Amino acid sequence: MGMSHRELLSIGEFSVRTALSIPALRHYDEVGLLRPARVDPGTGYRRYRLDQAPQAKLIRHLRSVDLPIDQIRRALADQSGRDAAAVLQLHRERLLERAHAIAQLAETLGRHFDEGTEDMDVAKEDRVVQVTVPARNLDATVRFYTEAFGLEYDQSIASFQFGAWETDSFFLLTLDASADRDGTAPARFGLYVDDLDAAHTAALAAGAALLQSPKETDYAPRSSVIADPSGNQISLYQR
Repeated sequence: MGMSHRELLSIGEFSVRTALSIPALRHYDEVGLLRPARVDPGTGYRRYRLDQAPQAKLIRHLRSVDLPIDQIRRALADQSGRDAAAVLQLHRERLLERAHAIAQLAETLGRHFDEGTEDMDVAKEDRVVQVTVPARNLDATVRFYTEAFGLEYDQSIASFQFGAWETDSFFLLTLDASADRDGTAPARFGLYVDDLDAAHTAALAAGAALLQSPKETDYAPRSSVIADPSGNQISLYQR
């Protein structure tokens, strides 16, 4: 026998009990991380069981240390605890690397203020900031990256821009429309995404061809492989 509305908590009541915001609860429902016990088919109102609160609080704690949603899903699905332990260990290593980088930057900033220097010499590693891929069907390819990844195409430089100029996230994905004339072979490249399953699904919905479903490997992050409308192979990696 199903539970009555009186035995279920409204999304507002559940939000108060779990300290998760209502927008967060709606998002976790949409991505399949925390489903309500019942959704009213007429109004769309979400209701939760009280025994869902411990899992909701666990999700809140995991998100508070920036664990990606895809990795939270993997940890919660693991009944043995082995996968969850591996996920948390890997994330702990990432956090330690980030803390080390922040400590180095703080030290550099401290010297800047202590010594009164005008310029700060913050060491940066060389990295690739632009990749050019063939676009046999330019309009379809532009539409794909716009719909799949929410990118904005700058026609003046024939590129999609990730991040801001002079930041560590800056990157240009340039489309070469002449590839259809000179027979350039399709390119292969990879993209980091925050939620692999969501990004993979969005890419397929935007017209990508499926080459490899999301899977785990021993030597790299969880990943999938798709092809854009011009045949370029894109490996999507869980950040």
